[in-house]
Amino acid sequence: MNDQERLLTIFLRLQSGAHLAKAQLADEFGVSEKTIQRDFSLLSGFIETQPMVAAELAYDTRHHTRYLKGKSLFNKKDILVISKILLENRSLNKEENKSLLDSLLALISKDEQKEVSSIIASELLNYAPLSDTQNRIDKVWEWSELIRKELVLDIDYQSPYNTKKRHTIFPVSLYYDTHYFYIVAYNLLFDSYMTLKLDRILSWVESKKEKPSLSYGRKFRDGEIRNKRVDPFIGKELNIRVLFFNDPTIIVDQFPTAKIIEKTSNGNIIEFVSQDTPGLKRWLLSQAESLTVLSPQSLIDDVKTLIKRMQENYIDKMFESE
Repeated sequence: MNDQERLLTIFLRLQSGAHLAKAQLADEFGVSEKTIQRDFSLLSGFIETQPMVAAELAYDTRHHTRYLKGKSLFNKKDILVISKILLENRSLNKEENKSLLDSLLALISKDEQKEVSSIIASELLNYAPLSDTQNRIDKVWEWSELIRKELVLDIDYQSPYNTKKRHTIFPVSLYYDTHYFYIVAYNLLFDSYMTLKLDRILSWVESKKEKPSLSYGRKFRDGEIRNKRVDPFIGKELNIRVLFFNDPTIIVDQFPTAKIIEKTSNGNIIEFVSQDTPGLKRWLLSQAESLTVLSPQSLIDDVKTLIKRMQENYIDKMFESE
């Protein structure tokens, strides 16, 4: 075996997670320990110059061996947190989720991989993806590129009522919200923005229609708008005031624009900006008796109507049971 073959063999063993002793290698290859030490130095220098190799050649002082240690910007604590988030959100199918977790774990050492894997083993085993198990990673990337290139598209869209519709759109934003990915697009026919669930976009081709000319005031600013809503859909902007009896951080964390304007014996009066969507009203109702809407009056009326309908649903059920 020549020098190059010996170096490659050592490197491949290190990549597999092996811990290699200088004396053992010298005996195996029939060379001096000084030669193996030079091999380690050459490999260490080579690895340092390769950005694609997310590791460094480390020395185990206890066992006097060399091994590859992950040197990514992530440590095992970072990888654990990211893994927990991935396993909780359920947005990817099982194959995509496992592939992504494996890629994350590969950024840390073998020993650290075992630690993290043992912690998430039960969650990984019982991972329950969404009912629609289509691949999403490639689709998310492709649509991100379509947005970046500012293309107008003709799409086929599967509505929630199982009807297929054709739209000509100018996509402007892709974001994630509670298990699903969504596209915000300017609809050229309706002359307005619309929200589309990415899973329901069946096919798309570049349109022959020109990119719409949108004034500065009509341009979609996803970061700003994202801070004003609780669901993926677009609605009229509302300035809202509520009386909240529980920990105010529940409101502040949900609505980044929220400010406590007064503290009373009955709770905190909080103001925030949101959008008038069904998700907003559902979220407000989810706080039950802890929250009272103080303004605007239109929102108060909507919440009262919803509560009345909910009561009627239960009254109907009561009569049916009798």
